[in-house]
Amino acid sequence: MKQTPYSNIVVKIGTHALLTPQNTLDQGVIVRLIRQIAALMKENVKITIVSSGAVACGKNRMEQLKKSSAESIGERQLFAAVGQVELMLNYRSAAQEHTLTVAQVLATKEDFRTRDHYTNMRCCFDALYQEGVIPIVNENDVVSVEELMFTDNDQLAGLVASMIGADALIILSNIDGIFDRPIEEEGAELIKTFHPVKDINRIRIGHKSSFGRGGIQTKLETARLLSAQGITTHVANAATPDVLLQIQRGKAIGTTILPTRSHLSCTRRWLASSADHRCGSVTVDPGAGKALSADQPANLLPVGIRTFDGEFQKGDIVSVLDEKGTMIGLGMAAYGHSVLMKYMGKRGYSPFIRADYFFPSTS
Repeated sequence: MKQTPYSNIVVKIGTHALLTPQNTLDQGVIVRLIRQIAALMKENVKITIVSSGAVACGKNRMEQLKKSSAESIGERQLFAAVGQVELMLNYRSAAQEHTLTVAQVLATKEDFRTRDHYTNMRCCFDALYQEGVIPIVNENDVVSVEELMFTDNDQLAGLVASMIGADALIILSNIDGIFDRPIEEEGAELIKTFHPVKDINRIRIGHKSSFGRGGIQTKLETARLLSAQGITTHVANAATPDVLLQIQRGKAIGTTILPTRSHLSCTRRWLASSADHRCGSVTVDPGAGKALSADQPANLLPVGIRTFDGEFQKGDIVSVLDEKGTMIGLGMAAYGHSVLMKYMGKRGYSPFIRADYFFPSTS
């Protein structure tokens, strides 16, 4: 079925798609990508790029300078710091050919942690879009520590797509899409259309990429989370001629991962992106669990809460669990644990989580 043309797209391009067989930056890939983006922008399509490749560019640059050993400050930080310059210069050069301007946006997980950080970042993107500037996003590897690192840029791209309320995330790699088994195995078949809940057993995951930190598993996880927010994901080969334009025209390119819900509000999109920032959990009784699992979830009142765990405060993200410990969803606490301790199990008190601040589990 031909989809409606998208008006807001996040394009994620992977490291392997940007490199030549000699593991140097393929400038032609960036030139072709920007040419397609320029064409889409003339049709008033809002575009955001999430680009890998900085670490690989930095490593190549340092090897050219014969200064590739830097264990004392961390190779990844060194390569990222050097490589970001190389990568952005190539994007800027390609964009100038179409009288376009690009901007670098570096992010860590911490930037998605609180509502204020989240809103501030979204305002930055809105300002760039208003001026016709293309945001180019990458993880801030220079300052990221292990606990604040994204699984890979697929995860980052998913968070960005969620934050800006994109219609679609297009993941460009060096393979044609998602296959039903590891691509190196005989008989591997491309899955053209994928439903993240019904079709999950159609895929047997293989090994991940040698350069990237993720692989098919992280692509599927990202797509599943976006699907629950009404966002379509495409996984395609960056080398396919006019790949972005063909997808926008509704052509069957690569793998299309379908949405399972309509678009969510900004608040619920933030909640959907906050699983890594939970500060505690509450366990609810069957009645409250049923009310929260409905198509239109109800407020969670303290009378329906059996127990809680963690020292959370007002505005923190908490998991909502059923009596078996299965997560029902994520919500924003209307008050802290000390107040909940007084109200828990009692009637007549204000909601602990309001329906507008609850996101049901996608699992």
